Amino acid sequence: MRPPPRIAAQRGVALLVALLVVALAVVLIAGLLDRGELTAARTRNQLRTIQAEAYAQGLEDYAARVLMQDDANGGQSDTSNDIWAVPLPPTPVPGGEITATMSDLSGRFNLNNLYPLFDTSKIWFGKFQLLLIALKLDPNLAQVVVDWMSIDTGGGGSSDGFYLALPQPYRSAKNIFFHVSELRLLQGVSGDVYAQLAPYVSALPPGTLINVNTASVPVLMTLSTLSPITQQTAQALWQQGHANFQTLEAFQSAATGVIADCGAAPAPGSTAQQQLCFSVRSTYFLARGQITLDGLPFVFYSVIERRRSGPDGGYHVIQRSRGADG
Repeated sequence: MRPPPRIAAQRGVALLVALLVVALAVVLIAGLLDRGELTAARTRNQLRTIQAEAYAQGLEDYAARVLMQDDANGGQSDTSNDIWAVPLPPTPVPGGEITATMSDLSGRFNLNNLYPLFDTSKIWFGKFQLLLIALKLDPNLAQVVVDWMSIDTGGGGSSDGFYLALPQPYRSAKNIFFHVSELRLLQGVSGDVYAQLAPYVSALPPGTLINVNTASVPVLMTLSTLSPITQQTAQALWQQGHANFQTLEAFQSAATGVIADCGAAPAPGSTAQQQLCFSVRSTYFLARGQITLDGLPFVFYSVIERRRSGPDGGYHVIQRSRGADG
């Protein structure tokens, strides 16, 4: 016996309501589960970040101890053969592993040596042009860099007018560089130009010297604007990355006359003028820590200054950064 049509219709409506209630319940439960997973993932990532930062600080201490041991080993120079240049192999830690390397920033060209109030004789300006030429880049970029730091940007190079006319306008820094990545803000510095230049430059306090033992071939090609050296000569001085000059006199004998443009020509046997631009020792190092926790990569960079004398002598972290670009 069939139910009356009205009862059948009511049963159909009840079934639809029941299905709707079930669907809403499923959506709510799925949302709660998704929110719970998101919260758990966020909490896990925060904990891993804190853990990675703790490991990074530990790596800073390790780097300082390595530099301390290097000093204890004696020697009058810093080279790529020293113990600080030996990378830390993959080391297991709770939750993952860490690796670390240390490089010599004193072997790079310091952009802040171009600061107009420091480079009054334009010696470093000429050297930077040689670096750009060695890298097959436009030497006019040297003036762009100087104008970026100069308080008066109307001296013939790019000015604030270019930067203020951009879709997202900004002004030049009118100060020294605090990180090499600031180059990406400059006129004419594309991604390709930056990628080519960044490995050879640094952003350190003005007046830092270039360590001829750890300098690369393009940086060694900046030794003299008076008698520019060829790539072949620079490679001979580089010694496949294992240069080991104990004194500037030893370097001078291997590169006769190429550093006299740092000042007046030095008297025979004197190194007073040579030390204005070059050295065989290093002051600044870049420690890079690669930390992997639960498959999440963390990269930390620390700039370590080594002070050999004075009341503030020791090893000091003067800059920290995080990410792929140190």
